[in-house]
Amino acid sequence: MVFDMSGYGRVGLSICYDAWFPEHSRHLAWMGAELVLNVVQTPTNDRVQEVVISQANAIVNQNFVASVNAAGPHGVGRSLLVDPEGRVRISATGPEDATLVDVIDLDQVANVRQHGTAGVTRPWDQFAENDDTIPLPLYAGQLDPRLWRQTNSPSTPTNLSTAPA
Repeated sequence: MVFDMSGYGRVGLSICYDAWFPEHSRHLAWMGAELVLNVVQTPTNDRVQEVVISQANAIVNQNFVASVNAAGPHGVGRSLLVDPEGRVRISATGPEDATLVDVIDLDQVANVRQHGTAGVTRPWDQFAENDDTIPLPLYAGQLDPRLWRQTNSPSTPTNLSTAPA
């Protein structure tokens, strides 16, 4: 879901585990989100990975990501705000209650997309209007939970082209 904040920009909402699926954040960016707000309640050790995922999602989608986690005892804290180039602008360091305040300019999203991450990478600007479409068959047009489970032994590779549809 995305919504406009009149006079400021467009925000995409992401709930907890959504951030672990890169296509979710990408879809919000395609829908115009300049800031993805990921609200979580993570009480487990994988908050360390969620911080990295927040940075990665910000970099590959070139937008801001705010990952807001519950404080203790229901969460481990470590809320943060990441800019479109993956830099952590502000963060809480632990499970204590914290109020994070920062002033951001959502125009930075358009600037990074135009000039590139670190002045180089412009993934949103690599295709021309007359380029051929590129099929992306990874999910064969659908998410099939049966394909997410490893059913073969570790030594037997899964062939997705012959997996049941």
